Amino acid sequence: MKKLIFRAIFCTTLFSSTAFITSCTNDDDSSTSTPSTQELTPDNFKGTIKSGQNLTLDATKTYYLTGIVTVEEGATLTIPAGTKFTATGGTSAYVIVYRGGKIFANGTASNPVVFQGINHTPGEWGGLVILGKATSNRSVSGESTSELGQKIYGGKENTDNSGSLTYVIIRDSGAKFDETKEFNGLSLFGVGNGTKIDNIYIENGGDDGIEFFGGSVNATNLVVNGVGDDSFDWTEGWSGTGTNWYAKRRPSAINGEAGNRGIEADNQDTNPDATPISNPTLKNITVVGSKDGAESQGAKLRAGTNGNIDNLVIANFSTGLDIETDRSVNWFNAKGKLTNVRFINVDTKSKGTNTKKETVDVSGAYTENVNATGAGNGADIPTWAAWTGLK
Repeated sequence: MKKLIFRAIFCTTLFSSTAFITSCTNDDDSSTSTPSTQELTPDNFKGTIKSGQNLTLDATKTYYLTGIVTVEEGATLTIPAGTKFTATGGTSAYVIVYRGGKIFANGTASNPVVFQGINHTPGEWGGLVILGKATSNRSVSGESTSELGQKIYGGKENTDNSGSLTYVIIRDSGAKFDETKEFNGLSLFGVGNGTKIDNIYIENGGDDGIEFFGGSVNATNLVVNGVGDDSFDWTEGWSGTGTNWYAKRRPSAINGEAGNRGIEADNQDTNPDATPISNPTLKNITVVGSKDGAESQGAKLRAGTNGNIDNLVIANFSTGLDIETDRSVNWFNAKGKLTNVRFINVDTKSKGTNTKKETVDVSGAYTENVNATGAGNGADIPTWAAWTGLK
């Protein structure tokens, strides 16, 4: 057997006012890599959790996110129920988990983990970014470089595990780098289905609520309220499942932004035929809008995306379903992919456009059900989302 198998592992635990920091070394390495505790303190929370370290925070303290918190490959960040973060650093303040790193932010319905800006305005800080090893269709290798953090994500490990997020609130995220690049509340780059995403509430963000960049992660009980762009967004071959999603658009514009689509779905923006094709399975979905702006659309299905959506409620949008590009039009027009759809106060139920920008009929792409419940309560807040406090 190789010598590596017999290496003993020695661990030391450090105690500080910040957290419990566990660091491990093996007997071939006498050095112990420790996070910079002078940076990772509650009043100035930024820095790097290095490979082999497990940083567990203290739920009795508020952490002021003043810069980038990086969880490297082989490192773990554990955030107990009730932990609160107040962000002050604009685009330089965000949490990023690299491939092979893990985050465990596990709140409860009565005691969630909370990230928010200090002034409670959209775009005060970045957001939460997770990079996994599951496939993106940006390359043959399944890898790509994240637009946030400029780090490698993706690969071929669709069962990859980046940890778990349960009962987490993300407010006031979406800081803007420039006119074309902004943070989302939660950005999932190539995240695998070994990762748990459950009971997440995104509120008052400057850009998208949650975006899936490839990967295979499944997501349940998601609530997005009042963000500046799309509530739910997927691209790059995402193939996971989504169950119980509820989104509510802003009632009026903030800084000229009313919010855009309930769902924006792509396969890939530059190559709609890239494989693997985006093909998620969604069930029990409600998107509630307003009729302000040019992008008042319940769901925009485009750029080659496939998908199966059942029990979908679209309320108060100018357009219900907008399907674009040949691949997406052909997929959904084959029937059986959009079932039990209910339109409430929607001006135009559906519209279609082929790759040549010609109008096509997609009225047969869906089946209607006037009794569809969507996320559980039609256009109203579902009972499972009561923990968010959303009215």
